[in-house]
Amino acid sequence: MSFCDSAGLNVLLGTWRLADAVRAVLVQACAPEPLLQTLEMTGAAQVLRVYDTVTDAEGVFGG
Repeated sequence: MSFCDSAGLNVLLGTWRLADAVRAVLVQACAPEPLLQTLEMTGAAQVLRVYDTVTDAEGVFGG
């Protein structure tokens, strides 16, 4: 994802809510710096699980 506006952020958070409702986990890995900045500025990084690499995310979840 190279661009994320408020609509994209809404989709990410909506997907997180749906995943949470069924006890699944939404993971964001390998996010570009502009997206990371958006997630931090909006506070979305507090609820979304963001990892530097897929390997890092897999390590947390035993994948």
